[in-house]
Amino acid sequence: MSGAREQIQTLLEGAERVLIVAHIEPDGDAIGSALGLAWALRRRGTLCTVACADEVPASLRFLPGSEEFVARWRVDEDVMVVVDTSDTARIGAIYPEDARHEVPLVVIDHHTTNLRYGDVNWVEERAATCQLVLELVTTMGIPLDDVIATCLLTGLITDTRGFRTRSTDAHALQTAVTLVNAGASLGDIMDAVFRSRSSTMLRVWGLALSDVHLEDGVIWVSVSQEDLERVGAAPSATEGLSNLLSTVRDAEVAVVFRELRPGVVDVSLRSAPRVDVAAVALSLGGGGHRQAAGCLLEASLPEAQALVLNALRQSMTEKTTAAGGGTRRGVDDAGHSGA
Repeated sequence: MSGAREQIQTLLEGAERVLIVAHIEPDGDAIGSALGLAWALRRRGTLCTVACADEVPASLRFLPGSEEFVARWRVDEDVMVVVDTSDTARIGAIYPEDARHEVPLVVIDHHTTNLRYGDVNWVEERAATCQLVLELVTTMGIPLDDVIATCLLTGLITDTRGFRTRSTDAHALQTAVTLVNAGASLGDIMDAVFRSRSSTMLRVWGLALSDVHLEDGVIWVSVSQEDLERVGAAPSATEGLSNLLSTVRDAEVAVVFRELRPGVVDVSLRSAPRVDVAAVALSLGGGGHRQAAGCLLEASLPEAQALVLNALRQSMTEKTTAAGGGTRRGVDDAGHSGA
């Protein structure tokens, strides 16, 4: 992938204006990667615009430049860079249906399910896309400062859930050391991203958890538009719920079904190492990582539940059969738990 990185370096060094795009419903890695790259390129005089179809979550608005995001595609930029985004559907409404590569489209991503939709695609597995951005910035000889480091460390912290995922290897920890040495405050970032839940968010979680299901090693909840409207919550109020469910000992897979609008359901998947939820998500038009993935389905909530749960059961059955049989964990007497 070093060849792709070198091509990206050449394109960025020759550009006067760059558009950097983050995916819909942006997380810390998407926002941190976009801002980290923007601030780095600005140090060498490049004019950078950051874009996203959705608003920056409240938990990430402490990042310098977070207020700069605009909801648009290219206007007069020489190069477009899409970060942490596995396919064009994840770019959202700002991606024009008749988009043509009038100027180079660069993709920088750590998702192995990336569809390589750019003119130059640097897709390499890391704990976070921010690590790739750091490698690029370092290769370009741009010195780090506390602003760049804070943005990039936020992406690493959020995508590793505070260095708790299995993707947290020695490289990820060394990246953190480099960014802290450059001026990022580990403690301040931890507080900002992990102590940001509102009482409204807890009410949404309460509604979802009041009807939690656990069967054949899969735990799942659903959040409808009615649930969100009942407590006056934004769709982002479900952020982190799948991670919470993944801590349940009796479950190998955690799923959150969230109704975005009638007939459209967002699905968030988390799993134990044995189950590859990225493969399941990819089969349903989504993508992600082996243990953290998702997809967007044009279906009702019941239809989405049936589709995803059947795909998961089939995948888990195949894994069990390949491993030589055995029983699955996590089936309670009623097939579910909760009120």
